[in-house]
Amino acid sequence: MKALKVMVPVLLVLAFAACAKPPQADIDAARAAVAGAAKNADIVSYAPGTLKSAQDKLAQMDAELAARRYDKVKTLAQDAKALATTAASDAVKNKDKANADATALIDALKKALPGADAKVATARKIAGIKLDFKAISAQLAEAKAVIADAEKDLAAGNFASALQKATAAETQLNDGEKAIADAVRAATSRKK
Repeated sequence: MKALKVMVPVLLVLAFAACAKPPQADIDAARAAVAGAAKNADIVSYAPGTLKSAQDKLAQMDAELAARRYDKVKTLAQDAKALATTAASDAVKNKDKANADATALIDALKKALPGADAKVATARKIAGIKLDFKAISAQLAEAKAVIADAEKDLAAGNFASALQKATAAETQLNDGEKAIADAVRAATSRKK
């Protein structure tokens, strides 16, 4: 009798679980939201981390669905859908930030270019300087070309690409200026 009292609730729970159905509306909504986010170029470019989190939740949901743990499926489906929505808002925010950062960096680089040209001209006047002026001039010309490409990307709304190119140009300019400064320092220290 005692065993029967224990077995009846267990059998009822198992019977209920066997009859439970997957939360199809939540599953469909999650799949649609994540698929839509994955097709959005701005989300892919500006919120890849949040998109990946949504896709991971969807994969977890599918694993729980296969294991027929529908209570977890519903929660994971809701989480995946929410993350897909968050990815869209993150993309807008990050795109605006990339636009502002790229614009500021390109403006700063354009202002720095005459100074870089002046440093090359000044270095040419130093007797005994050991500097590959051809390489420095080529590096400066390449930086100018990359800045021009970054401006085109910025105008076209490709803010991530514009920022990436502007950052590369900044590195080129900084490396060139460091090489000039090192060569000037070495040449002037030999004269003393």
